[in-house]
Amino acid sequence: MIQSIEKELDKMLEIAGLPKRPSYRPNEVCALLGISVRTFWRITEKYEPDSTTGRPKDPGALNAYLIRTHRRVTYYELADYFRRNNLYERTARGQH
Repeated sequence: MIQSIEKELDKMLEIAGLPKRPSYRPNEVCALLGISVRTFWRITEKYEPDSTTGRPKDPGALNAYLIRTHRRVTYYELADYFRRNNLYERTARGQH
């Protein structure tokens, strides 16, 4: 399942004209997810890992890290975000 999500993400990157690399800037993440910059800041600010599992408490939150004063989102966090949200949506609809 993870490999298929990564393949899907790779296709999205190709369509967006972005290379596969370790991390992405907020505007690049916004373009990939089809969200506004305001939404990007909202979903990164609400990220909080569960103390027992290390997984995000909210599957719709996105983990970003800082390089000096600039936020970045890793390739693997994007792939995990897609996995979490696909699973979350199917579970919410009773399909899992």
